Amino acid sequence: MILVIGRATAKPGTLAEMQRISVEHVLRSRAEPGCISHEVSTDVQTPLRLTFVERWADMAALQMHFRVDASRTFGKALAAMADGTPDMAVYQSDEIDPRTGRAPA
Repeated sequence: MILVIGRATAKPGTLAEMQRISVEHVLRSRAEPGCISHEVSTDVQTPLRLTFVERWADMAALQMHFRVDASRTFGKALAAMADGTPDMAVYQSDEIDPRTGRAPA
């Protein structure tokens, strides 16, 4: 599984629009092949910061997501409203059961 964590901080006066386009992006992304989950939330300690958490079946699905025109348009719009450069980290991960430390049965 591929895990993506991204963050963007809104410039003053842009948060509502950033949230609006982010929700549209999340809902659209959830319908893409290989998307396990895609979420956006507001940081309670830094209210202008949005955090994205995405889970994809594999790297091919994530790369396809990045090639979707709407995803590129969203990324450019988000960056234009951001205070600084949004950041994103991509991880290869495996789910484990916290009780056993092994993959779920």
